[in-house]
Amino acid sequence: MTNVHPQRSPVIDDEILTTDEVCALLKMRKQTLYKRTSNGTGPPFYRVGRHNRWRRSEVLSWFDSLRIEP
Repeated sequence: MTNVHPQRSPVIDDEILTTDEVCALLKMRKQTLYKRTSNGTGPPFYRVGRHNRWRRSEVLSWFDSLRIEP
């Protein structure tokens, strides 16, 4: 049987994402992401000048933490 999830490159996991890229990855509107970041319920981010940036691995970890177990 082949591996369904091939090994991802550490470079891709630690890729730095813009707001638009995070929204596309999560299929989330900017307004929702802005609201979650301002109230502290969104993925962890870094402030670079006037812009927010995210690490892909941290966004995916945050997303996984939202899973509701049956």
